[in-house]
Amino acid sequence: MNEQQAAELARPIVREVVNCIAQKNYTNLQNYAVLESLSLSDFMEEIEGFLELNELPYIDRFDVPCTFKPQYEYQQLFCIVYRDGRGFHVDYDLTTDGERNDLTLQMEFLFTESGSLAAKILQVHVL
Repeated sequence: MNEQQAAELARPIVREVVNCIAQKNYTNLQNYAVLESLSLSDFMEEIEGFLELNELPYIDRFDVPCTFKPQYEYQQLFCIVYRDGRGFHVDYDLTTDGERNDLTLQMEFLFTESGSLAAKILQVHVL
């Protein structure tokens, strides 16, 4: 598996998670991924606190185009495939009005014994 294949597998789940965040519908996150090390209330407080501190009104939905166009190759959804084949890590740069807002959703996708993919929300990371 390469990074592009990993991104295609992750995209539908990441879309749903980002849209839950954008809609402030945090309780529905559990329908798509497990919170790894944060409680739901802590996860919500981190995002809402970030928005308040930075005077941002909201997080964009997944389908809002990111306007960040650096001189180097940039991917809003970036995957790192684990060498041992057990899964991959995903970073998704969250945006507000199409502009990066320094908040990155970090997730992990691991293959189960049955071959399905288990999604975990690790954290939201401030750059």
